[in-house]
Amino acid sequence: MARKIDSSNFRAQGAAAHPAAVRNQYEQHMQIDVKIIKSEIPIIWIDTSVITYMAKWRYKLCNLEKVQEERISKLYQLIYDSTRKGALICPYAEQETEVWAERDKWLDIIHNLSLGIDTLALYDIQINQLRHFMKAYLDNEKTVTLKYTAAFESDPADELRSTLKSPFFITARLPILFGEEYQKDVKNSIHRSLEEQRRRNIELKTTFAQQLEQEYIGGLQALFILNNRFLSGQSLSDYDQFNAMYGAIDLNYQLLIWKHLSGKDSDYQGLIDFYKSDHYKSMPFTNLYSNLLANLMVQSQPIKSGDVWDIKHASTLLPFSDMFITDKSMSAFLKSKEFGKAYNTTVCYIGDTEIIDKFFQGLVQ
Repeated sequence: MARKIDSSNFRAQGAAAHPAAVRNQYEQHMQIDVKIIKSEIPIIWIDTSVITYMAKWRYKLCNLEKVQEERISKLYQLIYDSTRKGALICPYAEQETEVWAERDKWLDIIHNLSLGIDTLALYDIQINQLRHFMKAYLDNEKTVTLKYTAAFESDPADELRSTLKSPFFITARLPILFGEEYQKDVKNSIHRSLEEQRRRNIELKTTFAQQLEQEYIGGLQALFILNNRFLSGQSLSDYDQFNAMYGAIDLNYQLLIWKHLSGKDSDYQGLIDFYKSDHYKSMPFTNLYSNLLANLMVQSQPIKSGDVWDIKHASTLLPFSDMFITDKSMSAFLKSKEFGKAYNTTVCYIGDTEIIDKFFQGLVQ
C-alpha cells in the first residue's frame, strides 16, 4: 500500500499567481504531436440526454415539442439505418450508470442503435492513454499515436461486420452498481462539492487559466489525499471509506504502471514529474477533461447534476469519434477551443441539423 506523502510536493508551480505563465505552459505542451487513428467505419457518439429524448419519443412517454420530435426521430432513423448497412458504429459507454427513470426503455434505444457494441469502461480508456503517454514521456518522444481500438475490447468495425452476418445480437442489461439510491447519493455528493467550489471561485475571481492549471494536477493530488485518508485509520462513513480505498488502489495501480515502464519502484516523484509534464497535459483525456472542468468551475451559472458525466464522456470518447453529439453549451465550448479540429471530430448538438445531415450524406452506404 502506498505510503503517506506531502501533497505540497506537486503543487502547481506559481501558476495561480501568474496567468501569463499558465498560458505559456499551455502553449508549450501543445508542442507534443498527438495523432489519432480513426476507425475505417465512422463512429458516432450521442449524449445520454439525446438517448433519453429518443426513448420519450419512441415509447410516447411524454409530448415533445414538434421541432424536437422531428430532430430526435430523424436522428434515430439515420443512425438505425446506417448501422444496419454497416456504415456507422454507435457504441454505448457506461451511460446507463446515470439513467434510472424508464431504464429498460432507455436501454432498448441504445441497444438497438449500438447493436451490442460498447466501449471499454471509461477508466480503462483513460488508463490506456496514461500508459501510452508515460512511455512516450520516458522515451522523450514528441509524437504520440493512439488508435481507436484503445477504447474498445475488440475492433468495433470487425464486431459490426460479424453482428450483421448473424440473425441476432446479444446485449447485457447490468444492474445499477450498489443500487439506485447509492448512485444518486454519490452523484449528489459530487455535485454539491463542485458547486461549492465553483461559488468560491466566483468570489475569489479565479480565472479560467488559473483553474485550468489546477485541474491538470488536481487528479493526482486527489489520489494522494484519498490514499493518506485510507491509511490514516480514522473513522469514515461507508461512502468515504470506499472512496478512499478506491483512490489508494488507483494510485498504486498507476505506480505499478510507472514501475513497469521506468523500472523504478515506488517512484512517487517520477509520477509527480510526469503529471507536471507536457506529455501528460497533451494526453487527450487530460486536455479535454481539464479544460471542460476548468470552464465549469469558473462559469457564472450553477453546475447541473449531469455535467460531470458529460465531461467524462467527452474527455474519453470525443477523440475516437467521427461525430460527437452533445448538448448545446458543451458543443459551443468544444468548438470555441477547437477540440473538434484538434481530434478531427465533428462536434455538434441536436439542433445543428445541417451539420448532422452533411455527416450522414457523407457516409459510404
